[in-house]
Amino acid sequence: MSEPNGRHTPDSSGGATPDKNIKDTYELAYEEQLRKFTELDSPESTQPVPVINVMGRDYGEHPKLAGRPGQDEQRSRPPRRKPPQNGSGKPRQGSVKKSSSGKKKKKKGSSRPDVHIDRSQPLQFGMSSNKKKGGETAVKKRSPVKRVLVILLIIILVLILFVQIMIFRYMSKVTYRETGERHFTTASLRSDDIMNILLIGSDTRDSSERGRTDSLILLSVDQKKKRTTMTSFMRDCYVTLPDYDLDGDGKFYGEGDKCKLNAAYVYGGAELLMDTIEYNFDVAVDKYVYIDFFAFIDIIDAVGGIDLDITDEEAVGMQDPMREQNRYLKNDYGTDYLTKGGKGMHLNGNQALGYARLRYVGNADFQRTERQRIVISKLIETAKSSGIFKLDKFASAVCSHIETNLTKWEFYKLIYRVPFIIKYETKQLRIPGDDEYSYGTGWDGSSVLTVDFPGVIETLNREIYE
Repeated sequence: MSEPNGRHTPDSSGGATPDKNIKDTYELAYEEQLRKFTELDSPESTQPVPVINVMGRDYGEHPKLAGRPGQDEQRSRPPRRKPPQNGSGKPRQGSVKKSSSGKKKKKKGSSRPDVHIDRSQPLQFGMSSNKKKGGETAVKKRSPVKRVLVILLIIILVLILFVQIMIFRYMSKVTYRETGERHFTTASLRSDDIMNILLIGSDTRDSSERGRTDSLILLSVDQKKKRTTMTSFMRDCYVTLPDYDLDGDGKFYGEGDKCKLNAAYVYGGAELLMDTIEYNFDVAVDKYVYIDFFAFIDIIDAVGGIDLDITDEEAVGMQDPMREQNRYLKNDYGTDYLTKGGKGMHLNGNQALGYARLRYVGNADFQRTERQRIVISKLIETAKSSGIFKLDKFASAVCSHIETNLTKWEFYKLIYRVPFIIKYETKQLRIPGDDEYSYGTGWDGSSVLTVDFPGVIETLNREIYE
């Protein structure tokens, strides 16, 4: 006989007879759990998943589990029984049949996604999403915009490096001079927005000698108004040399200390020339650039020459200064001579210099200073429209022939500003003006220009600083 709790009871023979209708505890729990999950898996089920506690039973009371202490701690759930093998038996209720293609059929109403896992391929970890079929790594394509920006950035950096190399190359050709002793630097016409550079063109034939200045042009660069003014000073202006005892009488600023403006460079170099302009014309001059006239030949030839309007009289008159130039250059007699003028005539460096130095045609020195400004303007205009190779030759020729008291840092900044400066509005001015001078005679008997200095100072202030 058996007791209600499923234990054996001894029979009359004294042996224990098991009850075949009594099921294993784990089997009962498994069937109960399977039934619950089958109900939940059906489309009509809305019940929450129950938790079946099979661990609270006293396994020690079951004959098969007696003598196995700690079994409830070792097992957290009842073991599953294997389904029938080799197609024997029917699948349990709630199990899913495999289709002939090896894929599981998705039950109607199930929220689980139909995911097929190809178990024939090895698992891949890490950057497997970047792998193409065939084992090739798929490189993420860069945006075309980013690619273009990177290329542009590289080009800009290369150009900046190229420009820096060229600038230092030009700077290495310049002759730098420290500013000597100055005696007069208190001119009232000055401004922080305006840089005045005195361009000195000398007629010296020998680099070791200090010749008279054939050209004096004050280049005023107004950064605020974006304007440049070229002011030519007549070389015959009768001026006083400040703090210079020219006649040797032991006194300064006397009548004997006066001379033509172009002689100041001979007596005291660029420093005395700048002092003389500041003292007599009351305009600030801090920097200078010196170049001998014969260097103009190389500079103009570097850009391939310039086009000028030449009169027949000027064409013939140019032969006089060119005769001297040909001797200096060791050219044959009559080289580059012109016999007639014309509009837009193309002149080489030798011819253009002869035109700039021409003095005895027209209004003498007044018209000569005008020709010099025309040559400089045409030279700049031609350089602006030249290709990169001609510009390189032009810059190299200029820097190779100039001497300046600009520091290397000042010259470096000036070179950077040149592309902007050449686009500024350009004005031309001659000092003295038509009503600001008279002809006179110097203490040594030379012909000079007596200047109306108050009128000239007013003109400079109006044309440059206002």
